[in-house]
Amino acid sequence: MDIKLGKVLKRFTLDFALDMASLLVRAILTIAVVGLLFGQDAAFWLRRGSRRPRPRPQPRCPDPTAVLPGAQTTWDDTFTFMCPDFQVIRRIRSAYCNTARDRVWRFDCESIPGVSVFHELFWSGWVNNYGGIMNYQCPFNAIITGFKSQHNDGREDRRWNVRCSKVYDMVTFNNVLSNVTNELGLPGDYNVSDGFYLRGMHSYHDNDYGDRRYRYDTCLISLP
Repeated sequence: MDIKLGKVLKRFTLDFALDMASLLVRAILTIAVVGLLFGQDAAFWLRRGSRRPRPRPQPRCPDPTAVLPGAQTTWDDTFTFMCPDFQVIRRIRSAYCNTARDRVWRFDCESIPGVSVFHELFWSGWVNNYGGIMNYQCPFNAIITGFKSQHNDGREDRRWNVRCSKVYDMVTFNNVLSNVTNELGLPGDYNVSDGFYLRGMHSYHDNDYGDRRYRYDTCLISLP
């Protein structure tokens, strides 16, 4: 009887140990699977959380002629404008776009009564550095008949080159400096007064706007 009881207890102990070992293995496998799934899920969310949000696309500048009818230039581009033969600049208009941090331009020209030829024409060379002050007046009694301009995206500014023209023995006098003709970021429109002619250009650059405020020199002329 004791021998049989001992065998039963031994068999029970062995079965119990095997059952416990099986449960333990299952528990370990379950924990491993859950940990693997959780780890993948956590990694996914961590990756999502670490992603930088995509920058919103900047609005594009409108077509230049939509903001300045008859615009002769485009955003951020180099341009050259020259009045037709024997004409001088009478009106300067511009419009600004914050995305480009630049202006587009329109220049209007008219003839000078009694003048059918200019005897001297020359370019000034660059009259300002990027970000610098501009103070230019055509020398030798000449007046302005054109512009070249180049935009720098890094400095968000333009530099200017002025075309000056004159008739032999023409004399300029009674120079007048205009008020500021545009506010930063806003359109500009300047008309040369009747009987006067454009002789100079002045401006300063504002780094916050990437824009300039402009003033203009005008004068009377005496022809031979």
